[in-house]
Amino acid sequence: MRLKERFSIPFDVLKQWLYCLFYDRNTVTNYGWLNYDKIEFTLIDLSLNELKNVRIINNFKSYVEERTKAEGYCQLTCTEKDKKHWQQFNTWRIPPIILDVNSLNMSHKPEHADIKGDLQLVEGHTRLGYLYAISNSKFYLKDYHKVYLMRKRNM
Repeated sequence: MRLKERFSIPFDVLKQWLYCLFYDRNTVTNYGWLNYDKIEFTLIDLSLNELKNVRIINNFKSYVEERTKAEGYCQLTCTEKDKKHWQQFNTWRIPPIILDVNSLNMSHKPEHADIKGDLQLVEGHTRLGYLYAISNSKFYLKDYHKVYLMRKRNM
């Protein structure tokens, strides 16, 4: 709570990513170099087409692809609460985190950070895979889905 004012990080971002994956190798390697005093998180809508073009880091591509193979809601291995939310609202319950790569000064990016493209999935690999699966199953989906867009703050 004492850092909330300084960083302006939404609770859902803290809960799903920074709190539980603080020491995760992929998180530290790819995003640990960012100056979070200059990062903002904005809740926005992205279309299914935009979400299909989001880059996934190499270490998690197969994970997302595996989730994409689910056929319908019965094969989603998420919690019942999440499954019911998918069925009722045709989108995920908690918005994933997507990095706006273009907002960063990539000349400061360390060589070991796997950051490329325009938009990159930071957290929410299962949800993105399920979104693709539901889309492939021809079930109804909303036209737009909420995401936390992580980007360098305009100062």
